[in-house]
Amino acid sequence: MAKEKDKKQEKDVNSGNGEDKEVKDEFIKEEAEDTGKSEEELIKELQEEIDKLTTKDIITQMMISLSSFAYKKMGLPVGVNDKYKDKEQAKLAIDGFDALLKVIMDEVSAEERENLKSSLANLQINFIKAFK
Repeated sequence: MAKEKDKKQEKDVNSGNGEDKEVKDEFIKEEAEDTGKSEEELIKELQEEIDKLTTKDIITQMMISLSSFAYKKMGLPVGVNDKYKDKEQAKLAIDGFDALLKVIMDEVSAEERENLKSSLANLQINFIKAFK
C-alpha cells in the first residue's frame, strides 16, 4: 500500500497534477473578462513580459522571497508568525540571501548594493534577537 502511494506521489511530481494549470486558466479567464481582451491576447502580453525578465530580476525576486520567508521562520512579526518559528529554516533562508547577494553584487548599482547589504544585516540582527 505504501509503495502505491509513493508511486502516485512520484507520478504527481513528475507529470504534474494539473493544479497549476487550473489556477493559471482561471486567472487568465478572469483577467480576460476584466480587461475585455481575449485569452490569447493576454497570454501573448504575459509572455512578452516574461521575455523581458533578466537573471538579475529573477535573483532579486528570489532574495525578496527568501527575506520574507526568513522573517516568517524567525516568528516575526511576533504574535502573527509565532507558530512558524524554525531556527534552521530561518538560518538557511538568510544564508541563501547572503549567497545570492554575493552572486549579484557586481550586477547592481551602488545604492541597490547598500540596500541589499542593509537588508542582510537586518536579517542577521533579527535572527540573533529571535533565537537568543
